[in-house]
Amino acid sequence: MTHPTAELPGDIFRRIFQCTPNAALIRDADGIVLAANAAFEALFGAEEADIIGRDLREVVRPDSESGPEGEVWSLSGSAFLRETRWAAHDGGAVDVSLSQFPVGLLAGNPVSCVIFRDISGRRRAEEQLDAAERKYRSIFENAVEGIFQTTPGGRYLEVNRTLARIYGFTSVAGMTEHFRDIKNQLYVDPKRRDDFVRKLSAHDEVHNFESQIRKKDGEVIWISENARVVRDAAGEVAYYEGTVVDITDRKRAEEQLAAQRAYFDQLFANSPQAIALIDMHRNIVDANQAFEDMFGFRAEEIKGFGMRTYIVPEHLLGECESTRSAILSGKPLVRETFRQHRDGRLIPVSMIGFPIEFGGRQQGIVYIYQDISERKAFEEQITHQAFHDALTGLPNRSLFADRLERALTRGKRRGDYQYAVLMIDLNKFKGINDTLGHQAGDHLLVEVSKRLLACVRTMDTVARLGGDEFAVILEELKSRKEVMTVVERIGSVLAKPYVLCGATVTPGASIGIVLRTREYESAEDILRDADIAMYRAKESGRTSMIFDRQMHQEILEAISLEADLRAALDRGELLLHYQPIVDVQTGRIEGFEALVRWDHPDRGLVPPVRFIPLAEETGLILPLGRFVISEACRQMRDWQLEMPEAGALSVSVNVSCRQFVKDGLVEHVSRVLAETGLDPACLKLEITESVLMHDAQHTANELNKLKALGIKIAIDDFGTGYSSLSYLRQLPIDHLKIDRSFISGDDCNGESQEIVKSIIALARSLGLTVIAEGVEHQDQLDKLRFADCDKAQGFMFSRPVDKDAALHLIRDAINGGCGCG
Repeated sequence: MTHPTAELPGDIFRRIFQCTPNAALIRDADGIVLAANAAFEALFGAEEADIIGRDLREVVRPDSESGPEGEVWSLSGSAFLRETRWAAHDGGAVDVSLSQFPVGLLAGNPVSCVIFRDISGRRRAEEQLDAAERKYRSIFENAVEGIFQTTPGGRYLEVNRTLARIYGFTSVAGMTEHFRDIKNQLYVDPKRRDDFVRKLSAHDEVHNFESQIRKKDGEVIWISENARVVRDAAGEVAYYEGTVVDITDRKRAEEQLAAQRAYFDQLFANSPQAIALIDMHRNIVDANQAFEDMFGFRAEEIKGFGMRTYIVPEHLLGECESTRSAILSGKPLVRETFRQHRDGRLIPVSMIGFPIEFGGRQQGIVYIYQDISERKAFEEQITHQAFHDALTGLPNRSLFADRLERALTRGKRRGDYQYAVLMIDLNKFKGINDTLGHQAGDHLLVEVSKRLLACVRTMDTVARLGGDEFAVILEELKSRKEVMTVVERIGSVLAKPYVLCGATVTPGASIGIVLRTREYESAEDILRDADIAMYRAKESGRTSMIFDRQMHQEILEAISLEADLRAALDRGELLLHYQPIVDVQTGRIEGFEALVRWDHPDRGLVPPVRFIPLAEETGLILPLGRFVISEACRQMRDWQLEMPEAGALSVSVNVSCRQFVKDGLVEHVSRVLAETGLDPACLKLEITESVLMHDAQHTANELNKLKALGIKIAIDDFGTGYSSLSYLRQLPIDHLKIDRSFISGDDCNGESQEIVKSIIALARSLGLTVIAEGVEHQDQLDKLRFADCDKAQGFMFSRPVDKDAALHLIRDAINGGCGCG
């Protein structure tokens, strides 16, 4: 059988060479091109005629990076196949699969066939695939999310570096090696893996699947997973792939937000303060339980409606709107106001309002209300207590001063406005307090306040300024007569008897009146002058007195005189005069009464009647009294030392009530006697019956102490007071001094004479000596002798004289005369 190739055309191999789609050429051992096909011409852009006979290296050359050039040209060794890049004729580059193999001999030299197969398309596809792979790998490795592939059984196939970092690993290999059982090793709650797989099985994907997992070091974090099922060609599950995000910070923020929300919800729900949330349209968004309790409306029934409709009183709608505007201007507001309960009553509230902002815009207002009814009631009570007298309920001094200040201002503003001020003081309040007790005194003050209120109109003011002192403002007056009518009514009403603790008393009152109030600039001045007029009424024994400028001038004079008296005590301007006390039967001098005089450098000799009451009132009587006792004792001792015959003389010193009740009198007398060396029996202290009545126990104690020193005690002005005979029996009294009104008064021949006899008889029964004051005429002395009186003093014997004149009287008495002219 003949082989098929024997029948092939003779030029078949040339045809193959010429028609192959691959570029081909024939070259000799030196690289000279012997032939090139059309595909070569097309691939490298060179005509066959241009390249035949040329060195192949001049036509095309392999790229410098393609590999060893010698191997391309060499015909030694076996044939080879290589992919490389060749430079084209036009300067371009062509990727080819190069094969070279020997095909025979020409003139004894080897000839090779070189075939260039264009692989540019494949190479571009490979490069694109490689670029895509690099891109995917870059995304995979550098993604901010963790990326994973896991088997359904719970092992990691592949993870990226981000996931490894999330789970606390330094390398991907370390992580994949660590986790053999994702369910039990990774999840805090292994059931979450079951839930994850279950959802994937049901839907082939899962989104935002949140779980707590444990990192490599045991730290628990939150993750969110998105995953899908990847199936093979048969539809079976090949693996799961997905992403992981660490949401721990978000979870913590959510927990904090939830906690804050819980705090707010509980604060809103459980706050004892009423809270209402209002939108920008003034409608109620919500209200808490305290709001419902405070105002009586259920939140559900008022939501969506304007709050003003329910709890804002009609007269406060304007205030409500201005409040809202202020809050929306960005200023939180605190205000006390009123809101209305469902039943219509007004509730005083403390209100806080502030705007709600979110999304960069104001979205509404929060109002917080607190019921301040109790506080307001307490404040009113405190205010009332601060400005009202606790005992009588009348306005006190502070409130009275405020109302008087308003009246003063009103009087300056209105030409037709007239008012008057009264100052009222009870006359015998202290005596009632001392004898009947403070409870009776309190009852008296309450009753007085009621009677005063009944005497005035509602527009007038009655106040208790303190103690038994009351004041009245009479307003909108038309005439002076109208004021005096009220004054007479008050005087009449207060003079009526009071029944206190079973006793009936009639204290009466003194009223000071200021009428011409338009002349004043201050309320204090009005009160001052009303007080002056009241004291003048009390001093004169009148029920009332209207203030005039002369009274004020006299007060200024008294103030000036007081200052001068204080200075006089320091400068030694005071001196003593002495009036002799004589034996009624013999006319001999028995002693002297020391009487203080004031030789003022400008005023001259100031009468005692002017400065002694002032000293009593101001308390200067204490240093003044000490001076008189000291000076009288010193002077008497000087006389005795100069004339021993005067050793039996005594000196009498008046002691005021204020001196006597103040501690220190006994000590002062004892010290003076010791310093001067005067025999205590030569000193007589004269006290008035008012001292005996002031405090019987204290009086007895002090008199007994003085008596223990050896001095004599006399009751001065006896018969004008209210001393009890029992007091005279109990107290260590030596002398009774009959008041001058019974000796030289208008009725000295009638009833007074009988009183004198009674006093002398009383003294005899008590073993006391009687001294009569104010003897001016012989007939008065004769009557005293007839009545068996012991001693007397008066102008008949001598006026009070200075120490030198008194010394002459003593010498005359010692030299045989009576001593008195």
